[in-house]
Amino acid sequence: SINDSAQLKDFLMEKLEDYALEPGKTAMALVLFRDALHHICRIHRVLNQPRGNALLVGVGGSGRKSLARLATFVADLKCFSIEITKQYRQNEFREDLKSLYRQAGVANKPTVFLFDDTQIVLEGFLEDVNNILTSGEVP
Repeated sequence: SINDSAQLKDFLMEKLEDYALEPGKTAMALVLFRDALHHICRIHRVLNQPRGNALLVGVGGSGRKSLARLATFVADLKCFSIEITKQYRQNEFREDLKSLYRQAGVANKPTVFLFDDTQIVLEGFLEDVNNILTSGEVP
């Protein structure tokens, strides 16, 4: 049980080091100041709720993705993200969503879909994400 900010910071620093040791993961250079600790806790709480989802807003480079990745790791969830290429369009996005659904649904691995504003190549991507959030389905 964590009772104060110092314990929380120590715990998250340890988790940050563990994250860097995971195969396929890259070390994150995070400064865990008080607000960052609070944000990680909030994200973690939301991710642990059934169908929990969050829209993280802030200036570029403020650490939204990194804090979300760390909160995902602490919650023992898988993190799924798409990789944009020059030819990435609706078909490729739908194929990635199929992979996400296979991982989360078929393989029953609790998964976080980390999707940021730079990955919105077509407006249809947002429509698909909206459908996932409202009904769980992509038409």
